[in-house]
Amino acid sequence: MNILFLIGKYPNHGGTEVVTTVLANAFAKKGYAVSIASFEQTVPELSTALDKTIKLFALSYPVYSRRNIRDLKKIIFKEDIDFVLNQWCLPLHVTKMCNAAIGKTKCKVISVLHGIPDKNKRLVHLENKIKATDNSIVLMFYKLAHEVLLNVTAYNLKYVYRYSAKYVVLSESYMESFIKLSKIKNASRLLTIGNPLTISNEDYQYDPTSKEKVILYVGRMDHTNKRVDRIIEAWEKLFEVYPDWKLVLIGDGPDRATLEKYVKRKKILGVQFKGFKNDAPTAHYAKSSILILTSDLEGFGLVLIEAMSYAVVPVVYGSYTAVYDIVTDNTSGFITNMPYSEEETVLKLKELMSNPNKRNLMAEQALDKSKNFKLEMILNQWEILFAELNTK
Repeated sequence: MNILFLIGKYPNHGGTEVVTTVLANAFAKKGYAVSIASFEQTVPELSTALDKTIKLFALSYPVYSRRNIRDLKKIIFKEDIDFVLNQWCLPLHVTKMCNAAIGKTKCKVISVLHGIPDKNKRLVHLENKIKATDNSIVLMFYKLAHEVLLNVTAYNLKYVYRYSAKYVVLSESYMESFIKLSKIKNASRLLTIGNPLTISNEDYQYDPTSKEKVILYVGRMDHTNKRVDRIIEAWEKLFEVYPDWKLVLIGDGPDRATLEKYVKRKKILGVQFKGFKNDAPTAHYAKSSILILTSDLEGFGLVLIEAMSYAVVPVVYGSYTAVYDIVTDNTSGFITNMPYSEEETVLKLKELMSNPNKRNLMAEQALDKSKNFKLEMILNQWEILFAELNTK
């Protein structure tokens, strides 16, 4: 079987890119012929993480162009591609280009939405603007822009669904919002396959004595999506009460400097900014006790299952429904309610920081829950899908 991943930026950092690498390597290991085509090759040195049999192809911008249609058609014919896994299915022009290249060949498109159907960065940005303004004219403008953007999103979802053999979302809960927004009449091509655990730690054995009093954040420092400012503000309420604990922040982004200045100005102790890591920060997972996420926008949250696989107890803001697939609230972690409440976040952190027995019990549950996302289980779901489509 011959598989082509179609993705915007690759090789590159990011959740979708990491999942693409992990799945591509796993398929190659099973004997599939795997190729990856991307429109931008941002961090080419990351290609060393790929199996040596995997082929990389470069497309270009603009996405929908005669050149790309021609080049993709050559790849599909030369590599005898059975399935294109479209990892960049919004907006629709990628699917439009892909189908123009496929024509009447045997090749089928499987589109994968690596986000929430009715929520994206632009929509969240407008929602934040709506909340922040008290000017009635400006408010009316933002509400209109939000409605237009939501309608555009709905059209794109419906178009891509129509021209895909199957359409994959990351959570069962996303199927309902997809159907509601896109208004599709027949959802038979819609299904759920979650993201796999992207780090290999089968030999990890949980030892409570190896854990340190560390609250960990891993991700971009981007105010619009990740809201790391909330983590700093919660810690501001805690560091004097728990002087033997520390907050470790791993990642870079446009707001890192602002956050560092805030910590310095407010004289907040116990905060460590570690910067971006090319590899998963497994050493930090292994010794951290708590993971905190306060994002306004997540599609899946790979960092959650990574950390849980090292028995790190998550405290996560329930801004997206897929988190309930990953964390069992009050058992394998805490999910705080919408809208965001700093008070609730601080209380949940205090509960874990003050109670090592409860923390230990939830750590064991977190580790156990992470096993639901083992690579082998996710691969099996993909292979069932391939077999189903091969019979049609």
